[in-house]
This record gives sequence, structure tokens and C-alpha cells, in this order.
Amino acid sequence: MGALLKGCWLLIIVFLFFCLHSLPSLAVMDRVPLTVTLLQERLSAPVLKEGMTTIDLANLVIDIRDENKELQEQFYQQIQGQINRAKQPLGLDFSNSLIQGNFIASRLGLPTPLTKVALATLLSPTEEQLLQQDENFLFDSDEPVFNVTVFRGPVKLQGTVFMGEVDFSKTFFLQIVEAMAAKFSRESNWVESRFARVAKFTKANFMGDVNFSQSQFLNKAIFRTAHFKSITNFHRSHFTAEAYFDQTKYDKLADFTRTFWEKEANFSQSQWRDRPLFSKSRFLNLLTFRNATFEKSGAFRSSYFNGVVSFQDVKLLDQVDFSNSTFTNNSYLSVSGLAFDSDKAKILGDRGVIGQAIYLPNLAGNETVLRNLVRNFRSLEQIADANQIEYKTEKLRLQQLKQKLNNISVIRLINLTWVADFLHTSFLALLLLLSQDGTNFSLVFGTGIIIFAYFGCLFWLIDRVRRLTPKPVIPSRYEIFCMVTSYIILTLSGVFNILQSASRPLLTLTAIALILVPLPLILIIELYRRGRYHDLMDSSYFLQDGSMRQLRLLITRLPVVPEFPLFRDRYTPIPWQKRWNWLNYYDLSLNNLLKLGFNDWRVRDRELPAIISFLVWYQWGIGIFYITLLIWTLSRTIPGLNLLIYLK
Repeated sequence: MGALLKGCWLLIIVFLFFCLHSLPSLAVMDRVPLTVTLLQERLSAPVLKEGMTTIDLANLVIDIRDENKELQEQFYQQIQGQINRAKQPLGLDFSNSLIQGNFIASRLGLPTPLTKVALATLLSPTEEQLLQQDENFLFDSDEPVFNVTVFRGPVKLQGTVFMGEVDFSKTFFLQIVEAMAAKFSRESNWVESRFARVAKFTKANFMGDVNFSQSQFLNKAIFRTAHFKSITNFHRSHFTAEAYFDQTKYDKLADFTRTFWEKEANFSQSQWRDRPLFSKSRFLNLLTFRNATFEKSGAFRSSYFNGVVSFQDVKLLDQVDFSNSTFTNNSYLSVSGLAFDSDKAKILGDRGVIGQAIYLPNLAGNETVLRNLVRNFRSLEQIADANQIEYKTEKLRLQQLKQKLNNISVIRLINLTWVADFLHTSFLALLLLLSQDGTNFSLVFGTGIIIFAYFGCLFWLIDRVRRLTPKPVIPSRYEIFCMVTSYIILTLSGVFNILQSASRPLLTLTAIALILVPLPLILIIELYRRGRYHDLMDSSYFLQDGSMRQLRLLITRLPVVPEFPLFRDRYTPIPWQKRWNWLNYYDLSLNNLLKLGFNDWRVRDRELPAIISFLVWYQWGIGIFYITLLIWTLSRTIPGLNLLIYLK
């Protein structure tokens, strides 16, 4: 008995399964052929659908081929006559109908000239206001008139199958257009069409060429999961509201050139089997291609972006070109999870622009993306963009290290295992602030000017201003004026350079100040507090090699005078009595910082306060770090060169 019941239940389930799957075919079988008599019946008895009076032509087989001339003429004449005579908007419902032959909308709708005088007699004030949004609307009746076909009521094409060509060109839809799951077997023409309300083409299937060029979508445009199997043309179309093209498929060329998008443009999960063209388009808001696949090359040349451009988790099999495009301060190219799935996959763009525009939110999960981007730009010989990506990589690494330090556990805090991370974080932060990871020569140069001027003035101060009493050892007013003026000019030039080139100039200047000011300031205060009472008070602490005068590169030299007497005899102190002697302190600072100068400057080792010796060595140590940073930066910013060239 139990086995019999199980068998019955199984038969019922199988029966229901086949019934459910046969519903679409049953719907097709329920279509009734349209005759002249049936057409007159439907026209004489419009139905109320969703609050709108509608001519019900759903679930029909409408044969308007040239072979069926009588029905073709009656179909267009009677429907157009009914629409023209109606005082209230009249909708059309072709849902689930099969239309054989070419479908020409201009023979159905209300022919309307876009002039103020004509509209006042044909449409209501609300409808007239909608039509005035058309860019071809003429307030002056003396100008040439632009005619459109107007559908005042909703147009329902849900599940409609068009076997012939479809022509909705120069058509203005004042109400909603619903073409969900519609099938356009041949070419469909929507050139210069206008959609005042929502246009729904969800799951629509365009078998032939589709042309929406110069169309205007004044409300939402929904093409979600639509399939474009032939050439797609949206050239010069205007999208005033949100446009949803997510999960769409394009089997052939898709032309979106010179389009205008005022709100969000959503192409997420779209598949492009041929070339997508978005050149010379304007995107004022979000543009997303999240999880999209580009099998052929895409073009965004000369486009304008004022919002986020999302290429998150996009699969590239060919190049995408952003040449001559403009990214405003509000826009960036998000490439998190971007996959280069082919050797031909590349991102093209203007040198120094595309690298700045690329953005990633975090380092985790994007290491491969960053490596591919660096390889991409280096293969294109766009060194500045490759360096910019490496700089952003280190910024993300710094962000990751900071998060790691912020989430430190109590055990690690006690065991001091966090010290290595702290030192790494501090060094990386300093490297990014002072050179942007060796990618910004202008920033490094500006930093060097500030250090050079600061220590030049510092050495002059401690050497020339020694005491006021009993016998003053101070410089002349002329020397003070020259030194202070030159220091201000040099420092301001360095600060200006940093303000122009640094991404966070205030933090960069703060970091430089922390290196240069606190420790030397404390030591100088202590030096003057103690006073100086040693011998040789009338002689400079700094000595120059007087054996020759030439530009010297002295990377390996130390800042102290040699011990061997024959070498010591070459060195003479700075001549204070000369009016230009203040320039020697800048030469000394340049020598100590860059190991480059016109003289070999050293500090004497007799009658020398330890604080002064420490300050000289302090700048010498900073110079080792700075010259390494400078050479490294030059090697990264000049194509074809590397560190070994400079060391030779």
C-alpha cells in the first residue's frame, strides 16, 4: 500500500512539473489571430489597466505583412484614428503578441509638431510641459518645425515578439514603456526617440541591429539582463536619470560614443564579446562595470568623468583605453579585484594622469592587481604611472601596518614584539612623506633645499655669534642681512616646492621640522647657556682645503680634519674678514649634505665644543640618508637608468 501511495505522489509531481514547464508554450498556443472584426471589437471596448484606458491587443497573432494588405491598412488606420480622436491618453497593450511584418510606430501614434502653438491644441498642459523638455522644441514658430510621433498613453510590449523590422524613430513616449522580455527578431530603430517616463527593456532580446542613437531618456532607463545579439548603437544618447544596463550581453560592436549620463550608469556583470565604444562621453555620476567581462578592446578616449568609475572585479582580455580622458577631483578609477586574464590585457591612458586616477581601497587581496598594474605601465614605458602605483601600494601597506599596530594584543605589548612593526611603520611613513616612495623628485629636491639652507644658517650662527661680552664675537650687520635674507629665500623656495608637489604638504613639512628643529635647538640653547671660554675664539671652527679650488664629489669623506700633519697643513679657517664669507657656510652645508661642494670643508678637532661636533655629524648622517634617497628617486623617475649608473 505504501509503495502504491509513493508511486501516486511521484506521478502527481511529474505531472505538475511538465505543466509548469509547458506554461510558456500554452501561452503561445493561446494567441488568437487578429482579424479586422476582432480589431474593431478591441478598439470599441478599451479596458482599464493600471488606471489607464488601454486598447487591448495582447495575446494575438498580428499579421501586418505586405501579403495581408487589408489587415495592414485597417490596423494602422483604425488604431491611429482611435488615438487621435481620444480626448484622454489612450494606452496600447501588445503584451505576449506575435507581430508579423514590419512595425511602424509613426503610423500609429499622434503626429505632433514641436511648436508651442500646435501643442496647445493637441495636448494637456502637463503633456505639453513634458514635450518642451525636448531639445528640438521650438518656441519661435518661424523656425523649421521638427515633427515627432507622440504616444500619450503607456505602451506595453511585455513578451511581444516582433518578426519584422521595428521603427519607433522620432517617437515621444509620454508614459511608461514596458518591453520586458520582448523579442526583436530583426532591426529595431529608435533613433531620436524620447522617453518621458520609465523605459523598461528588462530581459529584452535584440536579434538584429538596434539603434537608439540621439535618443533621450528623461526618466530611468532599464535594460537589465537584455541581450544585444547584433550591432548596438546609442550614439549621442542622453540619459537624464539612472540607467541600468547590468547583466546585459553584447555579442557585437556596442557604440555608446558621445553619450551623456547625468546620473548613475550601471553596467555591472555585463559581458562584452566585441568592442564597447564610450569615447567622448560625459559621465557626471557613478559609472560601474563591476564583475563585467571585456573580451575585446574598449575605448573611453576623450571622455569626462565626474564620479567614481568602478572596474571592481572586472575581467580584461584586451586593452581598455582612457587616453585624453578627464578625471575631476570627485572621480577615480576603482580597480579592486581587476583581473588581467590575457597577455593582451592592458589599461591605457595619458602619462601622469591614469596612474593618479587609479584607486584601491586596501592592500589585502589586491597585491596581484597592483603588480599587474605596475607591469602594465612599465611595458608601456609610462614610468611615472608605474611609480604612482608603487607609491599607492606603499601607502596601502602603511595603512595595513597602522591597523596592525592599533589592534595589538596585550601579550605582544608586554613582549615588545610590536617594536619591529613600529619601526617599519615609522620608516615607511617618513619615506612616503619625503619622497612618495622614491617617485617624486620635486618633493625630494624641495626637502633638500630646506635642509641645506637650515644647516648653512645654523653653522653660521654657532660659528659667528659666539659671545657679546667681554669682547663681542659677532658678525657685521651686512653679513647678518645677507645671511638672513638668503636663508628666508631658500627656505621659502623649498616650502613652495613641497606645497606644489606633496600630496600632504603640511605633514611633510611637519616631518622635516621634527627632524631639523628639536634636537639642534636643544643643543644650541645648551651651548649658549654654558658659554664658550676656549682658546682660538677668533678663529672659525670650520676649515677648508686650500690646496685646490674645484667642484668635488666627496661621498666617502668624513667631516673631521685629517690626523696626518702634512694633510692638516692644507686646511685653513673660513676668512671672516671677507664680505662674502657667509657663502662658505652654504658651501659647507652642501658639502656635508650632498658630499658635493667647491671646497673640501672639515670641522677642526682642537678647541671644539662637543655640541658643535655633534651637529656637524648630525647633518652628515642626514646627508647619507638624503643622498641615498635622492639617487634612488632619480633611478626610479628617469627611464632606463638605475642605481649603478649613479654610483659609477
